[in-house]
Amino acid sequence: MDATKQLNLEKYSNDGWGLSHAAFSALQKAMNTLPEIRAIEFGSGFSSQFLLDYAESAQKKLQIDSFDNDKEFKHPDATLVKLVACSKKNYEAMFEKAEIDWDSFKKRWRKPKTRQKNCFYDLRNYPLKPNYNLAIIDGPHGNGRNFAYLILKDRMKDGFILIDDFNHYDFVETASSLFKLKEIARTVSPKDNFVLVKVINEKE
Repeated sequence: MDATKQLNLEKYSNDGWGLSHAAFSALQKAMNTLPEIRAIEFGSGFSSQFLLDYAESAQKKLQIDSFDNDKEFKHPDATLVKLVACSKKNYEAMFEKAEIDWDSFKKRWRKPKTRQKNCFYDLRNYPLKPNYNLAIIDGPHGNGRNFAYLILKDRMKDGFILIDDFNHYDFVETASSLFKLKEIARTVSPKDNFVLVKVINEKE
């Protein structure tokens, strides 16, 4: 069943803090190629509802782990988690080793802001799945979104990664250092910047 003919993407229109119409359209086309969806979301909301609606309309099995630190904007089914932060030195050390070190993080006491540094969701005690095939990276604010790749590098062997606001930091460059990627879609405009990439299984 082709879900692109059934979902009305206007339902997910928002004020710019969520994914765009073009991003949802690119996701639909990508998910049409997946027999089932094992998704993880960093940042929730309209995208969470989109995934739920898509799975229902396409009659596909959906597993989704969704995380957010904002109680006001998170999807009702998402997991509310606290933000933690690390020093610049520890941030750089983790990417040199390509391994996340939860002991290097401390609770973040400051109010979240759009250009915060080295912050991520505290997922150390969450039982993440071993085999995601779809990742949506739309949070948290700041360069710390890169930590998502350290979490995914051993949990995602193929599938798709959508990176919102990809040109705010070195998100694509960092992902490319940990995965073999093929770009599927890209939008760059004053109000919409995202890239969708396919993870290439090295064994294929």
